[in-house]
Amino acid sequence: MENLEETKLFQAITEKETERILKCSKSRMKEYPAGAYIFEQGGQPSRLFLLLSGQVQICKDFTSGKRDVMYLVEAGNVFGEIFLFGNREKYWYDAVAVTDVAVLEMPWDFFYHFCSNACDHHKQLTQNMLEILSENNFRITRKLHIVTTSSLRERIAIWLIDSMNERGNVELKMNREQLADFLGVARPSLSRELMRMQADGLIRVSKKRIVVLDKETLEMCL
Repeated sequence: MENLEETKLFQAITEKETERILKCSKSRMKEYPAGAYIFEQGGQPSRLFLLLSGQVQICKDFTSGKRDVMYLVEAGNVFGEIFLFGNREKYWYDAVAVTDVAVLEMPWDFFYHFCSNACDHHKQLTQNMLEILSENNFRITRKLHIVTTSSLRERIAIWLIDSMNERGNVELKMNREQLADFLGVARPSLSRELMRMQADGLIRVSKKRIVVLDKETLEMCL
């Protein structure tokens, strides 16, 4: 319950109200091992997913074996939300557990139908969901900005500038292969370009972090 109160979905909702929501909505908590599919392309959407622990990869697999990683979901965030509104009848991407995960699954019907009391906490939950949808739409727009650039260095530069903190550090939540899939390039090409950028004095690369050394020059790559 404490974890739920810290999420954006249950923001400004008390513990007692959260208990009512979970009971009324008939939500359930499920655990998945690393590598398991939480849902797959072609499946029928019916639930909203809130990640309680672990990490989930939202991706699309192709018959060629190529995988396009759209983004990673961290604990406290929702996924599968783009199917919540509208009439999309099938998933067109996969949700795969990167680590062992715990997920809260909420039936969609709860977001569409208010009880006769029109409870304030129900309204607050719906408002929170709309704010999450707006934020996630912005994230997808940023991803489109990255993958539509002409050169690999441009893609890396945009991603670094968007991801770095005030100290110029980018904490790597993806491994090299996942990052290559996210940027839409081959892993060897990504590794070579990162090394070139390091040799040019733009960045410093380590296993779990990339430090931007020259933001001004990096922005000139765009």
